[in-house]
Amino acid sequence: MTRLLIDNLDKLGDEKEGEFILKNLNGSMLRCLENCNKTSIFCVLFNLLRRYKNNDAQPKLPGLIIKCLLKLSKILEKVISELEIERVLLVIHLYLISIDHEKKTSNDDMGIRIVKTLVHEMVKIKQHSILESYKVVENHEAEDKHLHRWIKIILNTLDPSAMVDNEGSGS
Repeated sequence: MTRLLIDNLDKLGDEKEGEFILKNLNGSMLRCLENCNKTSIFCVLFNLLRRYKNNDAQPKLPGLIIKCLLKLSKILEKVISELEIERVLLVIHLYLISIDHEKKTSNDDMGIRIVKTLVHEMVKIKQHSILESYKVVENHEAEDKHLHRWIKIILNTLDPSAMVDNEGSGS
């Protein structure tokens, strides 16, 4: 991923060698996203995002990680059956608790937006069964201050007649 961020890589060489290298790196990254274990890819990307979200040495890396997550979110419906939802929710939770929500950076804002997009897609597909998967976050030592609320809001938006209360059951 860091090689994709080399400044002016596409300008290297007299025969457009840099452009060729960049296209190959991009294609390789896309093939990894499409063909690797989806749960592992989500976990790796969120762990990288957590690690590099405020990295001054690689300021463009969080944006690239978020682009990869966005790419995956667009095919989520096709790959949801391959996902270990519990692991994905847990890694999202770990990412969310790494953010100082009182002093969010623009990278944090972008990360939170992609989390909301992914959670919305997962809830849309899994509906109320997402609450069973969410228990792994509920049982985690660090308190969840966002994920459960977002899941409830999405569930209530999808099916207002089955309003979900704070405990996750119908009201």
